[in-house]
Amino acid sequence: MEQKSPKTFTAGEALEARRRVKVKAGTTTTPPEVEYADAGEAPDGVTCYGVAAGDLVAVKLWNDAGTFEIEAAIGTAIAVNTTLYGAADGKVSDTVSGTAQAKALQAAAATGDHIECLPKLA
Repeated sequence: MEQKSPKTFTAGEALEARRRVKVKAGTTTTPPEVEYADAGEAPDGVTCYGVAAGDLVAVKLWNDAGTFEIEAAIGTAIAVNTTLYGAADGKVSDTVSGTAQAKALQAAAATGDHIECLPKLA
């Protein structure tokens, strides 16, 4: 079966643009619900835009070609080439939590900055 990305899902909660999401456990909707992938959790993709809970949302699948723009959560500034990990509410951070998920291709100075990331695929 051919991969189609971005793929449409149902927002299982209010979702912001450019954040990591995962398919919600126990979802029974069509299309399936997604929710934020939190700290230490692997994502299934990244939201293309923000939506309210219950709305349809386009998600660029994690195994899609190319890079991703993802919102940063910052304790300290993120430099180019920094290894990134999942952070709360679908963001990425340089704080180790679970498995490394991406590499920063841009610097981030403040929480909320959107940075280009190269995903690490398992």
